[in-house]
Amino acid sequence: MEQNIVLIVDDDEQMRLLLIEIMAHLNLRLLAAQRGDQALQLARQYQPDLILLDVMMPDMDGFEVCRLLRDDPKLAQIPVVMITGLHDREAKLRGFEAGADEFITKPFDPGELQARINTVLRLNRYRRLLNEQARVNAERARFEWVVEKSDNAYLIINRNDQIVYANPRARIYLGLGADEPLAQPFRALAAHRYRLAPPEAWENWPDSTDLQRFLVHPETLRSAEQWLSVETAVVHPVDDQIVVTIRDVTAQITAQRDMWTFHTVISHKLRTPLVSIIGGLNILHDNMDQIDRAIARNIASIALSGAHRLQHAIDDILHYVRSPGDAHHMDTCTVFDLPTLLSSLSQDLGMQTVSVYLDPALDTRRLRISRRSLEVVLRELCENAIKFHPNHSPGVTVRVDADLARDQVRLIFCDDGIHLPPDQLRKVWQPYYQAERSFTGQVEGMGLGLAQVARVILAVGGSYQMRNRPDRPGICVELRIPFAEEQAQGSVIGLTELSS
Repeated sequence: MEQNIVLIVDDDEQMRLLLIEIMAHLNLRLLAAQRGDQALQLARQYQPDLILLDVMMPDMDGFEVCRLLRDDPKLAQIPVVMITGLHDREAKLRGFEAGADEFITKPFDPGELQARINTVLRLNRYRRLLNEQARVNAERARFEWVVEKSDNAYLIINRNDQIVYANPRARIYLGLGADEPLAQPFRALAAHRYRLAPPEAWENWPDSTDLQRFLVHPETLRSAEQWLSVETAVVHPVDDQIVVTIRDVTAQITAQRDMWTFHTVISHKLRTPLVSIIGGLNILHDNMDQIDRAIARNIASIALSGAHRLQHAIDDILHYVRSPGDAHHMDTCTVFDLPTLLSSLSQDLGMQTVSVYLDPALDTRRLRISRRSLEVVLRELCENAIKFHPNHSPGVTVRVDADLARDQVRLIFCDDGIHLPPDQLRKVWQPYYQAERSFTGQVEGMGLGLAQVARVILAVGGSYQMRNRPDRPGICVELRIPFAEEQAQGSVIGLTELSS
């Protein structure tokens, strides 16, 4: 049978020897300390089963030693019996408040002391058995929880990110065989196959965060995009292991993004032609008897032109509904489509000036993003620039250059509105977050725009970030968009001024 360890702490040598003599035949391993700092050091080293602690000691009294023991998670459960010559009630209350389990007053009866020591050690054994049972129950609870939720991917990792357990679905997501050892940390395995998005949410992994974490596999010619949400939870409060839940949320993400894009297409493609159609028909209806024939023909011509534009818009919408993905649509585009897109947007939104600069090194390779998606991304950025600008009339500069090492283009969209605090720069990409509330009050919408921009860019294998302009008030959004697989040679274009 393993010996219990008892630590005796007393500055009086005669008292230490007396206590050792009383306990000599109890089959205990005895340690002795004469100062408080010595006692704490021995307690950390040996993890005793009981501490007999004198109250009156120089430098650090027993009350302080007991408080320090209770403040240390590794020592907090060790039983402490305080021994003192004090008889007053206040001293005993102080001892119990410090965390003592027992309180024995000198002079004490040796038989009574032995009985109390045996009782405390027996209770401590029971406590350890209960703790062990609680640990076993926690492991069983984790296992049952994982089995019950087996439609998703579940892993158990420790604080060092080492994988302790991974169910079959988790192994599939991480590209591990059924019997393959779990040698690599979770984050390293995930980063090998997916983009960790948004990057700031993964900085303190595996600690909890108020940001959503995703693993994103961009769309390719051979596979659709995939979105996996990653959540962490500590199942048992005294456990140092973390349960990681991975859910495939591709359907929800793409549906939400498609709904946003669809709403954008409808609201801006249908509104303008409808105004000219309805306005012209109203004039004809209200003035049919008095209106000149030539004027009526002119009004009808305007309404007919609006009807043709409406027909084209509906065709675009139907094309959008039929499109299964984004990166490889038939409506492909290159960087040289940007001036036209931005010119149309600036006129539609009433923006005075938008400057576009395309790096002469760029060529006509198509981008891995559809023209429709690029248009709604740019529209969202333009509308945010208008919304944030103090006078709602921003000046916008768009610069595009090539990052040939990464086979992508870098689009930097800058306005001259206001700066945002760092915490808001961090959160603007999150769904339902509206930084502009703090500046302009209630704004229509649910804050989904920039979140959807982020998801469009991630879905095609790109990246995004937002920062304050260093030279003046305003915001710069940097988007990186990969080139598509096909290649072609191109030409150059310089600075273009677009005026509404």
